[in-house]
Amino acid sequence: MQRDLALTGLVGLFGGAALYAGASALSTRISILAQGAVVAAIVFAFLLLLALLEVPMMLFGLRQMARSASTPRRLLLATFGIYVAFASFYASVFVLLTGQIAWGLGIAVVCVARLGSGIWIE
Repeated sequence: MQRDLALTGLVGLFGGAALYAGASALSTRISILAQGAVVAAIVFAFLLLLALLEVPMMLFGLRQMARSASTPRRLLLATFGIYVAFASFYASVFVLLTGQIAWGLGIAVVCVARLGSGIWIE
C-alpha cells in the first residue's frame, strides 16, 4: 500500500508542478490584480496558512478511508494524489493574483510536505 501511495503521490506532485508552471507562464501575460508588497504578503500568508491547515484534516480523513473496509482502494489513491497536488492550486492562485513567482514556490513546496505525510496513512 505504501508503494502505491508513493507512486500516486508522485503523480500528484508532477501534476501540481505542471499546474504551477502553467500558472507561472500565464502570470507573465496577464495584469496583476493584487499590487503592493503588503497586499502580496497578506495573500501569501493566507494561502500558505490555508494549505498548511488542510494537512491534518486531510490526513485524518485519509487514515479513516484507509482503515475502512468499504472504501475502494482506487478512491483512496485518487484522493491522496489530489491532496498532494492541491497545494499547487493555492500557489497558482497566488501567482496569478500577485505575479510573485518566487513567493509562490513557498506555497508550492507544501506539495512535497504533503507527499511525505503519506507515511502516516494506514
